[in-house]
Amino acid sequence: KMAEDTLSDEDLAILRAFALKVQSHMTMKTYEMLPFAFPTAPPPSWKSTQTRAATLSGVEPVLYDCCVNSCCCYVGPNADYDHCPYCNEPRLDARGKPRQQYTYVPLIPRLVGMFRNKEMAEKMTYRANHHHHTPDIFTDIFDGSVYQDLLRQKVRANNQNFSHHYFDDPCDIALGLATDGFAPFRKRKTT
Repeated sequence: KMAEDTLSDEDLAILRAFALKVQSHMTMKTYEMLPFAFPTAPPPSWKSTQTRAATLSGVEPVLYDCCVNSCCCYVGPNADYDHCPYCNEPRLDARGKPRQQYTYVPLIPRLVGMFRNKEMAEKMTYRANHHHHTPDIFTDIFDGSVYQDLLRQKVRANNQNFSHHYFDDPCDIALGLATDGFAPFRKRKTT
């Protein structure tokens, strides 16, 4: 309700189109057919929808060129390469465009956005306020051995030992990592 009071009608329409595509897992082909289905109120192009949604959210994705075979990402020591140092595939196509890109969405702005959303912030208290571990019973990731071992360990960072344990603070966040096929840290043909 608050968003409806502060966003323009155009921005609301853009965000509705964005939410429809993302939440329904709509294909690009289907999205591109929407102007034909709704000629009097067509949504903007997907590119402009993404751009505006990113601007409104404050979470701007960053695109990085990467090898078509997922061997490397063209950053750091590889930033100036025009061919993959592992498989020798060209970085760019005949038009000078990257053949493949990796989209990185910065973590900190995403976490800030989650904490600003009351419903999501409540969900994020599950670990501290709602999960109850019973030994030898595995109901979720917080019953896993890695997490349980961390609870018994004191925090160590930058070669310094601290007096508190991992996840002592109810606001601490446990993060996991999943990739969708691109392996940025070592040579790989597939994942």
